[in-house]
Amino acid sequence: MKLAHRVRTSASPTQVWAMLGTPRNWPQFDVFLASVRGTTSAAAVGQHLVGVTRWVKLGIPLDVLEVDPEKRLVMRVRTAPGITEELTFVLTPTTRGGTDIAVSIVVDGLFARAAAPVLWAAGGLTTRVLAHRTHRLARQTRRAAKTVA
Repeated sequence: MKLAHRVRTSASPTQVWAMLGTPRNWPQFDVFLASVRGTTSAAAVGQHLVGVTRWVKLGIPLDVLEVDPEKRLVMRVRTAPGITEELTFVLTPTTRGGTDIAVSIVVDGLFARAAAPVLWAAGGLTTRVLAHRTHRLARQTRRAAKTVA
């Protein structure tokens, strides 16, 4: 089952990637994560990380499958027994200097159909928070550049 979201931010792909491409930053836009364990560096193919959930402090396995800096990130998330997600983030520059963020979620497993509405809502929230946070950072950067000039 495939779920999808698309949002736009005024941030450049470089600015979005600064947040998306660094696992320790994921809790800044994924409201379900308190932390990510397993690396302090940028996302890299083959990383096996553990996302720690915010409220119950459970460890969720996160595997990085593909990394194309400033363009694409693909991860496998074993959300719960019987539910596996493959998350794909695609960043596309817009003609006005921002970024389209497309997120697709392929849900598989015994409980995939039952979990789909919750995962769709969570994916949408995560995508929107990522767009909002990067928009704010881009606006702060533009303001700082104006005061320096």
